[in-house]
Amino acid sequence: MKWAVLILAALVVLALVAMGVGLWRTARLADDIRARLDAVEPTTANPPAQVRDWARRMGATGAPARVILTQQAEIEMRPGAGFSPIPARQVIALSAPGFLWQARQPLLGPIPAAQVIDSYAAGQGLLAVRILGAIPVATATGPEIDRAEEMRYLAELPWAPDAALLNPALNWTVTETGFTVSLPSGASVDFELNDAGHMTTMRANGRPATGPDGGFELLDWEGHFSDFTRMDGRLIPKRGEVGYIRDGTYTPYWRGEVTSWQVE
Repeated sequence: MKWAVLILAALVVLALVAMGVGLWRTARLADDIRARLDAVEPTTANPPAQVRDWARRMGATGAPARVILTQQAEIEMRPGAGFSPIPARQVIALSAPGFLWQARQPLLGPIPAAQVIDSYAAGQGLLAVRILGAIPVATATGPEIDRAEEMRYLAELPWAPDAALLNPALNWTVTETGFTVSLPSGASVDFELNDAGHMTTMRANGRPATGPDGGFELLDWEGHFSDFTRMDGRLIPKRGEVGYIRDGTYTPYWRGEVTSWQVE
């Protein structure tokens, strides 16, 4: 019995050490991505006058380097699976396309049930999922992920209005209902403005999504923003949701509320 207890204790210690190493590697990965975002040189952009006016109305000054926000959100990992809480912290670059989204599903103290890193930096997209914050269960990279993350960066510009004044990679077109914004790669989304001039609806065609067989399929994509609130001098939508169009039906897979927002 004594040896069994000792062996069990040793296994527990080894498991904790392995988990600690995994958590350290996950943190190191996030730090490396953040370093690439921080390495972006300050720039300025010259958008159409209507876009510049929108950015100014939202409070943009064209001075900061990044947005840092936190979210209380829910996510449905696959259709019909049900929503699970997933608090998150995000950094959005303003002078070049880039972001780092870190989400943790709570479990016990500092140990998360799952940790997700979704990012785009220096032209590369990444989606990484770690069980218990340490055990890799999914790591996705490649052209499809690059395009998906580029489109995410564009779709979240309502949370980063200063990018309209700072990011020269953004190509804006004024439409009857709002704006189309694209990147040199071809990634593009459309925004509709409401009567108050707020970006409330995002639509895009052909975003890469994981299909039932685990491969990629191109789906139309839609998002909605609401509850515009003044935060750190900017008029930011506190609430948002996003989903895919499947068989002609819009189904959200993420919805959440911005709990803090600042520029630096």
